[in-house]
Amino acid sequence: MAKCVVCKIKKGKRNCPAVGGLICSQCCGVKKGKELDCPSDCFYLGKSKQYFSDRQDSQQLSDFEREMKSIIRNEEPYEDILQNIECAIFNVYKQHGSITDKDVETALKYLMEMGKAQLDLPSKFLTELPANIQSIVDVVNDILEFRESFGKKEDLITRLKCIYRVLDSVKTHYHPRDKYSYLKFIGAFFV
Repeated sequence: MAKCVVCKIKKGKRNCPAVGGLICSQCCGVKKGKELDCPSDCFYLGKSKQYFSDRQDSQQLSDFEREMKSIIRNEEPYEDILQNIECAIFNVYKQHGSITDKDVETALKYLMEMGKAQLDLPSKFLTELPANIQSIVDVVNDILEFRESFGKKEDLITRLKCIYRVLDSVKTHYHPRDKYSYLKFIGAFFV
């Protein structure tokens, strides 16, 4: 196999359009886009950019997740908004009766994904929600807007932390044989 045209030591395994020959992976990795004028359609340059983009996204999501988890066992400053969100969810359950714990979980996950999108974090989009899940999304958004009308404007991170905490509660109180275990749990506080 031919030697790398850049270092002339290692075996050249990558066809490099910038040098017009075979290059070793080390020279490619160190010099691409810096010392080598790589064309934008270079496979290795694209893979490298994708790798670092994925790493950055992963780090941002990790930081976001850490921030969300900071509310667990630190709910006291957020009790008012948490209670408002859960009360609103319970009222939808009382009025419609057709929502389950899984519906609440899906709605809260949807709100988390929409929040991540607002923060320019990688997120999954659900395009259309069933009516019962959409009603939960709407009531949570409505209660947050209603709080604003009383001067209680929370920033997006605070709202998402509270949604995350309620979502954690839904998961904690989920019981596979009872589709309403979380809803019954919070109902005890609002009856």
